[in-house]
Amino acid sequence: MNDGSSDSAAKASQTLAVLFADIDGSTKLYETHGDETAHRLTAQCLTILDAQAGLAGGRTVKTSGDGVMCVFATPDEAFRAATLMRDAQKRTPVSIHAGFHFGPVIEYDGDFYGDTVNVAARVADLAKAGEILVTEDTVVRLSPGLRAATRWLDKASVKGKKEPVGVYMVITEEENVTVIRAPLVAAESDVLSLALSYREMAFTLEEPMPEFVLGRQDTCDLVIDSSYASRRHATIQAVRGKVFLKDHSTNGTYVRNTVGEVVFVKREMVQLTGSGSIFLGREPELAEDDGVSFRMP
Repeated sequence: MNDGSSDSAAKASQTLAVLFADIDGSTKLYETHGDETAHRLTAQCLTILDAQAGLAGGRTVKTSGDGVMCVFATPDEAFRAATLMRDAQKRTPVSIHAGFHFGPVIEYDGDFYGDTVNVAARVADLAKAGEILVTEDTVVRLSPGLRAATRWLDKASVKGKKEPVGVYMVITEEENVTVIRAPLVAAESDVLSLALSYREMAFTLEEPMPEFVLGRQDTCDLVIDSSYASRRHATIQAVRGKVFLKDHSTNGTYVRNTVGEVVFVKREMVQLTGSGSIFLGREPELAEDDGVSFRMP
């Protein structure tokens, strides 16, 4: 007799606010403070983020090495949690950035899945140090007082979405913020584009620029044949009229410009300008054959 126990881990679809909060510049934190101190500061920050989520009425679903994923019954609760998290770190050496989105999710075996989770994660990735970003669809569901504490920022392309997602920034009363009343739209003659080439393959990305994934996994937009590359190593996306690479990997990413200057990022973003090459997981001098060339016409 089947008592349904095999399905006990699965639950019906729910509508929740999903919030991601991440520590800013975790790699630099270790370089600046040393391993022991940085590890302690990171652990303390994650404990505080978890506590603030609970104070706001939500719960932490999981933690990564440098961030948390939380869920809340309402957008207002997610808003309060994000601001509590940000404010709790103001007097510490560690700062955070966060993003949240409200919509349907599927809970399975203690984790949450679905488009809402993906959008929330992408919005959090767009946030700079100390910023809290929220989708337009979520802002309209905030209570009037909290909605007044947000300002239009821009539209951002999100993979899997046909149309760019409107993004707002949460502000504080102390911040001197210029109110932007309309989307930032580039002139028609100034459309962003990025040309990529890897071995015999070539790609041209143009606005609205969807998220472009580089990595070892077969489902990536550009599959890199290297054991040093992570399955989903890095993404390229246009944000606020500029093009950024975001590293998601274990080994990090090296970006070299035409004059030979190299920038290393790990779980961080770097702006792509002019032309150069991208190396996944290895220094340029060790991985010339695996470099991805880029050029902005």
